[in-house]
Amino acid sequence: MHKSVCLSDNEYSVKVVADLQEFEKLRNVWDNLAENHGSYFPFLCFDWFKVWLGHFLKDDKLFILLLYKNGEIEMIAPFLLKEERFKGINIRKIELIGNVYSPIGYVLFREHNYEERKKNLNYIFLYFRDAYKLWDVIDLQPIPEENDALLYLSEIVKNSRLKNKEYFCFGNWYSEGITYSSDLYFKNRSRNFRAVIRKNFNKAKRLGNIEFRVITDSMEIQTHMNIYLEVYSKSWKKREALGYDFIMDWIKKTAQKGWLRLGLVLLDQVAIGMGFAIVYGKCAYFQKTAYDEKYEEIGPGTIWYTEMIRHVIDIDNVHIIDFLRGDDEHKKRWLEKRRERKGVLIFNKNAKGQFLNFLIQNILPAINNHNSLRAFKNLVVHKLLKTN
Repeated sequence: MHKSVCLSDNEYSVKVVADLQEFEKLRNVWDNLAENHGSYFPFLCFDWFKVWLGHFLKDDKLFILLLYKNGEIEMIAPFLLKEERFKGINIRKIELIGNVYSPIGYVLFREHNYEERKKNLNYIFLYFRDAYKLWDVIDLQPIPEENDALLYLSEIVKNSRLKNKEYFCFGNWYSEGITYSSDLYFKNRSRNFRAVIRKNFNKAKRLGNIEFRVITDSMEIQTHMNIYLEVYSKSWKKREALGYDFIMDWIKKTAQKGWLRLGLVLLDQVAIGMGFAIVYGKCAYFQKTAYDEKYEEIGPGTIWYTEMIRHVIDIDNVHIIDFLRGDDEHKKRWLEKRRERKGVLIFNKNAKGQFLNFLIQNILPAINNHNSLRAFKNLVVHKLLKTN
């Protein structure tokens, strides 16, 4: 752990956790703060980050900021320090721990009070502006828009007088306020979509005995994980290039915690579709699904979603269903609400930071708005990618 840095108000100080041994000591306080977020606890808890770091930290450096108030941790900002090539130049970038598997990224607060959270977050930006300056760009994403999280982050960044740019990350489809049966839930879907569901079930039944099974027992997981991998290999999806082992370890961890709902669509006792959801509190988070392409005509994916939604509503009594990342066309059939996850790029006042700010905010938009220049840029990028 780096030396503590006192801020302008001596009541507050910042410490940097830079190694995994120090990180391990934070488990209890980390989870206590994560609970205060109100949602997405499985993706903000200590074990999520521990599993993630075990697979993805590699050559990057841990840079977790702890904000103390009178000796007590008030906030945890889970950052990484990366040295990478960005827009053609080598930079030092600070970003929230996460990647394509992270549905949200944010800091963890002890305080629930809106003004106190703003005050605490402001101290982190004072630290980056005045105390620790060995960075060129800070990349904060994917920030949730609910609970005004993005609003007060943007306000604080603006007040820090550091140049910044907000950008779109992805859409998040969800349903909330589910205090009724799954039958009523499906009555609220469109008539055409309900007809598609019935048609798929009828086709499946004509082929043989169709069954849906949910596995929650951690002792059974390994056997069924092998089945999951077999189904995945027969699907349209490619093997996870980035985090195959991460997904496997995350499934095992959620099973140990009692959060996992591993669903199997079986046709005459043979798995033709699989996927998993995570249930925590009153929310079900739907994650990876796959089906055997040979049975595409009967819609194993549709059968899986139908039965898993029934399970989490009628058995787990959830009030929220969340499909996490992406605007895939099928999601709007199952769910009716959409919100966005956004990112904020913050540029340091040094030469590289100012160059990137001018490039991203001025030069690239001008090129993209000019057809000939945009075509030339795309050609150059294509050639560079082929060269690399």
